[in-house]
Amino acid sequence: MNQLAVPTTRTVLLSVPPVLVSLYLLYAFSPANQSGVQKRRRTHGTHARAAPAESSEVDVSASEEQEEDDDTDRPRYEYLCMVQPLFDIELENAAKDESEQVAKDVLAKQHHKRARARNSIEMQPAADHPEHKWVTMWETWKLSGGFAKRASYTNPEFFKMQIYKEFHGEGTQETVENILIGFDKAYGPDKTFGFGKKKRDEDSLKQMWAIIAATMQWLLEMPPQSWLSMSNKAKLSTTVGLIGRAFASALNELDHAKMLKPDSDIKDLGLIMSYYLYWVDTLKGRGLELPFRKEVVAYAKKAGVDLKEVGMFGTEERVKELEREMGKIKAFSSKGSQPDRWDWKKKFRKFSKDYKIGGEKYNILKMTREERAGYAVDKKDPLAHFSDKDLQEGNVRIRPRRG
Repeated sequence: MNQLAVPTTRTVLLSVPPVLVSLYLLYAFSPANQSGVQKRRRTHGTHARAAPAESSEVDVSASEEQEEDDDTDRPRYEYLCMVQPLFDIELENAAKDESEQVAKDVLAKQHHKRARARNSIEMQPAADHPEHKWVTMWETWKLSGGFAKRASYTNPEFFKMQIYKEFHGEGTQETVENILIGFDKAYGPDKTFGFGKKKRDEDSLKQMWAIIAATMQWLLEMPPQSWLSMSNKAKLSTTVGLIGRAFASALNELDHAKMLKPDSDIKDLGLIMSYYLYWVDTLKGRGLELPFRKEVVAYAKKAGVDLKEVGMFGTEERVKELEREMGKIKAFSSKGSQPDRWDWKKKFRKFSKDYKIGGEKYNILKMTREERAGYAVDKKDPLAHFSDKDLQEGNVRIRPRRG
């Protein structure tokens, strides 16, 4: 079975609108996720997000390729503005006095209205708004949408199917594994790649970073409970550790390329670092490894990045808390970069050997029609109206049903 490490350009482009309609809408109204999840951002035209759904139902329909190809000419590594993420707004809201806090559903509606406003900064070139810190690479945006789309195909509830309790969690794990396979491919064939005669070009570094940034955006916006509730805690903990190791390894490569600096061409350097520190913070109390927090802060200090200024809400306090736990964190020295400093190749190779990783085992689209019918509540294939070609290529969108 084909193992798709990172979605192809065509697959990603098909995935952007249906996924970025809103992860909040897809998951918050799912019976298993009534606690809610942060809302994905999108703006005008074919990329507009739907208003909050009034129903717990979702529509599963064919992707419309022509409608979704409007931005194919946009430069791959161009930085674009986005509105402040809902998860950051929710953190700000939670820090207020209880009497001043706004209900989550109201925050979501306000966020939706702000992103869809005619004068919204969403998707405008970041070069035109140098003061705006909420930015993302176009490639990052597409990849994050592709990751979310792929994970949605592992949720039986969206297809009115009953499989087994951990199916969606294991499917999310499979999605993470495919992402790590994609990062390993971008990282290079061996641990000395980029440090010897064969140097990385700027585009390859940006591609590596785009995978990292997209992973962090997706991890903060997906509902984590199914994944983090997996019974195989050893595998889960190792996976979390590898996400951190990939992050630190990418920073090491940027450091070697002299791109770890305040005026770097990587415009979201500090922002994604702050995302990472927050994501790891959310893992506390779960018995999991909390990897590479100190190293990320040391890289931020070496880069001269003010995480309070460019990062998400609460980052300064997270760094202070980390230093209270670990002591004062010093910036890495100017001679700190070295080939595969954080043993990515060795650790990933062991992970790949210990577990059969990646693939499409949990992708409901790739099941046979008989298998889907067997798991369906009504014993009928929920995707009977799709062609085999659309199912194999992932030309399926999942979105909230209104009404």
